[in-house]
Amino acid sequence: MPHNVAFGLMYGGIDVVVVHHAGPEGLAGQRILGAIIIVAGAALATWVLIYLRSWRFRATLDAGHELATGGPFRLVRHPISPALDLLAIGTAVWAPTSMLLAAAALMVIGSEVRGQAEEKLLLSAIGDRYRTYTAKTARFVPGLY
Repeated sequence: MPHNVAFGLMYGGIDVVVVHHAGPEGLAGQRILGAIIIVAGAALATWVLIYLRSWRFRATLDAGHELATGGPFRLVRHPISPALDLLAIGTAVWAPTSMLLAAAALMVIGSEVRGQAEEKLLLSAIGDRYRTYTAKTARFVPGLY
């Protein structure tokens, strides 16, 4: 749910800035930095989607689900979440309106909520194999969290 609200705020905020030209001017280089963060998020999301070939907002498992541990999953357990977070944070850096800052905060919260739900589901379905994977792979940020 937080991801859905975050996307709504993000696209609404982009509309305000781009279509209605109502955003702040910002600092020199701010839009470039925001664009770089957005591109990084889009590249990560593309890598995940090419590797995984599917993604859903809801944490669910299909019959015969196999644990993904290659590609971007070598780096983090939930790579689509930092991809979405980077898109939202980059957008908020690009045009720091209150709406876009709220969208970024909700996106990060939504990623945490979704990550916890996925981990419960995977622990119950896969057990020790998933526990071993979580012990050596960060949740969202390689080497940190």
